[in-house]
Amino acid sequence: MIVTHGPTLPNHTVEWGVLIVTYPYFTGIVAGSTVITALVYLFGLRKLEQLERVGHFLAIALMLVAPLAPMFDLTQPARAFKVPFYPNFSSPIILFFILWTILLLVMFLKSYFLFRRDFIQKAKEGGIWGSIAGFLTFGAKDVKPEEDDKKVKFWAGVSVPVAMFFHAYVGFLMSAMHSMPLWGTSILLLVFLISAVVSGIGATLLLYIVGQAILGEKVNPQVLKVPTLVMASFAGFDLFVLFIKYVSEWYWNTAEWPLIAMAIKANMLFYLVEVIGLLFVLIGGFTSLNRTVGGVSLLSIVSLISIYAARWTMVIPAQMIDKGHRGIVEPHIKLIGREGVTEVIALYFLVFFLFFLFVSIAGWKSASHKEEVA
Repeated sequence: MIVTHGPTLPNHTVEWGVLIVTYPYFTGIVAGSTVITALVYLFGLRKLEQLERVGHFLAIALMLVAPLAPMFDLTQPARAFKVPFYPNFSSPIILFFILWTILLLVMFLKSYFLFRRDFIQKAKEGGIWGSIAGFLTFGAKDVKPEEDDKKVKFWAGVSVPVAMFFHAYVGFLMSAMHSMPLWGTSILLLVFLISAVVSGIGATLLLYIVGQAILGEKVNPQVLKVPTLVMASFAGFDLFVLFIKYVSEWYWNTAEWPLIAMAIKANMLFYLVEVIGLLFVLIGGFTSLNRTVGGVSLLSIVSLISIYAARWTMVIPAQMIDKGHRGIVEPHIKLIGREGVTEVIALYFLVFFLFFLFVSIAGWKSASHKEEVA
């Protein structure tokens, strides 16, 4: 069903829906979670190691699931598997595949050295998870923690820029579409990266708090303080860059601004959720909320909702503007079927399943931490 606003019928439909909104949301969390990696391995905040471990589990799960979103959006998803075998280097999709492969390889290498000690200890315990862990040691029987730490630090340092570039590629593609109002601006890439940090830290904090609660272990609020402050700072930076973006849109696209305003008005709920959510994270992150587990949990939830709304405002409104500048067309979001909400829910379930699988194999806490406690 097409619902139009304007004097004549627009000459297109909104092709990208909730699946394409979800894809940059997932990759943004991957990129944002590497900020905690940087805090631990590049800035020496070793007290955040457990938090970084959770973020790493989540990042790998999202990296494996994220490509399914655009695949499900295709009319014939099976053709996606032809990309690596019949590469077309004039197509942007091949660069996406190359970046995704490189980042996944880097994450697996980091995982091997980060979890090798855990795999060896888990293999000694036996059982199905022990057997899987034993296979993942690739024959290693003993390790030198100092050497593994150096390798983890190296691959962690590599993963940060690669993950950021991988996520920024989505913003780069959109910013290259100069014929599309709201997309054809170089500042879009910066908006994607900054908002990714907010959602990445928020998702990691929330999963860490929930995991500790399930295991019946206390959460030290001091461990959460620095990441929360970083998240709040980037929320403020995101608001500033968004303000610059829309002011520049108004200045440079004066002729199209009435249609842009119509598209913004049609999505006003998502814009309000985005802006109010970022304001709440910015203000709350520098108040007493960052000193309590409940407060940090609330800030994390709000950050995730706000950035999902931000992904909606990045993907949907620009497509609503008629290419002939004669009106706008509203998207039709289905509950069930292709491009349906149920497909997005299925992707979330798959992410949590993989996260649980990785935690079951490698363990919630590192072997070194267990030895220190013992």
